[in-house]
Amino acid sequence: MKVLIVSNDREYIKKAKEIYEDADVALSIESAEVMLSKKKHDFIVSDLVKDSLGGCAVKELDEEKRKEKIQPLKQEIIAVYSFKGGVGKTTLVKTLLESLDKNIKVLVVDLNFRDGGSDLSFMLDLPVLPHIGVWLKERTKESFFENLIEYSSNVSVLQAPPKVSLVRDIKENDVDAVVKFARSKFDIIIFDLPDEFNEIVKSALDNATKIVVLSKGTEGEFARMKEFPYEFLTVFVRPARDFKKYAKELNLQYKVVESINKEIDKILELCFFEWK
Repeated sequence: MKVLIVSNDREYIKKAKEIYEDADVALSIESAEVMLSKKKHDFIVSDLVKDSLGGCAVKELDEEKRKEKIQPLKQEIIAVYSFKGGVGKTTLVKTLLESLDKNIKVLVVDLNFRDGGSDLSFMLDLPVLPHIGVWLKERTKESFFENLIEYSSNVSVLQAPPKVSLVRDIKENDVDAVVKFARSKFDIIIFDLPDEFNEIVKSALDNATKIVVLSKGTEGEFARMKEFPYEFLTVFVRPARDFKKYAKELNLQYKVVESINKEIDKILELCFFEWK
């Protein structure tokens, strides 16, 4: 990402450089126009230009600082969980991985094992191979990295296999190994978990630094939340009318959204507000 800072204010340039260390600097609009004609930039941050310059969009520095504040620290592990199916959990995983800063290295580990392949594999349009079942044949660090799929420049995926039988021998310590190997390369590990509570899921939850529960706010979900032996954050998506009563009883920390895609900033704030 190439950014151009356009300003003649030393303090403004200093603040912008704290966010964009490798940015180019133009001290006037005229010199900025010359630089834009010679080199492509993704966008401009400026206190001199308001809308655009040379076809390059201008972003407010305050907006970029707000985004920078919710960027995660190193080595965080987020488990995305639910107490029932069909709440949009995989949509949340996809939106999260695509919303994090491109300088952050992200690994998504899909533990939704089911015959026919997982929702995440279809949603991300991933190839059938490789998958976690292939890694389980060797269980080495080298094989682990060989069996990751590069989804984008900063996001890799360890996907679920197309058949449950291909992971029938997976153990809790395999999840521990995944975390151990991933920590050597990735800043964020995101677990996409099924709405089950088996030993594999428990191992992922035990490794998590944050657990994000997606919910419709139904009475049945709250009953399971009450028995859930972990601290967690909750995202309610178009919840039931009386959800606030139960949320208050359980002293939940939560956000309410109508759309995961359109209100991802609320979810990022919930997940990352105390990280910086």
